[in-house]
Amino acid sequence: MHTFRRNRVSLKYIFIVIAICVIGFGCAKRPPSEEIAIRINDYTLTAGEFNELFSELKISEDTPKARNIFVENLINRKLLLQEAQREGLDKEKDFLKAIENFWEQSLLTIIVDKKVKEVSGDITVSEQEIQDSYNNWIKANPDEQRPFDEVRDVIRFQLLRQKQSSALNSWIEKLRNNANIKVNKKAVGIE
Repeated sequence: MHTFRRNRVSLKYIFIVIAICVIGFGCAKRPPSEEIAIRINDYTLTAGEFNELFSELKISEDTPKARNIFVENLINRKLLLQEAQREGLDKEKDFLKAIENFWEQSLLTIIVDKKVKEVSGDITVSEQEIQDSYNNWIKANPDEQRPFDEVRDVIRFQLLRQKQSSALNSWIEKLRNNANIKVNKKAVGIE
């Protein structure tokens, strides 16, 4: 009986030590970047997340006043969004379609930009191409005689854009050729 009581007392102390450790670690200070900076109802933003959002603005002067204006605008924006969600606007068909369109447009922009950068590295415009283009322009526009040096960079840029566009169109054509595409012409009103 005496041993049982001693074991019970030992277990009690162990639980107390564990509880203190858990409470101690649970209440331990977070790193500054993980500290909650803003709480708006159920929404929280850590100091690190706040600083990341603020830096995305590319404000020339990082001042307390600029940060305060940003905080106030952020709070208003989040409150409006929370209210829209409470009213169920985030589940309406028009909203979901707008999100889908935005998502698609953003993704298209990213993939096209990525592909243009990839193909641009391989694209060059020679001096001969620039000169030939200038000569063709002079023949087509005899009344607009502008010196070559004045329009050289513009012509080079236009030729570069044309080559990029052509490369992008070739890439899209390869995608089409490798895809399984079926169009019911009657269903879409073509026939």
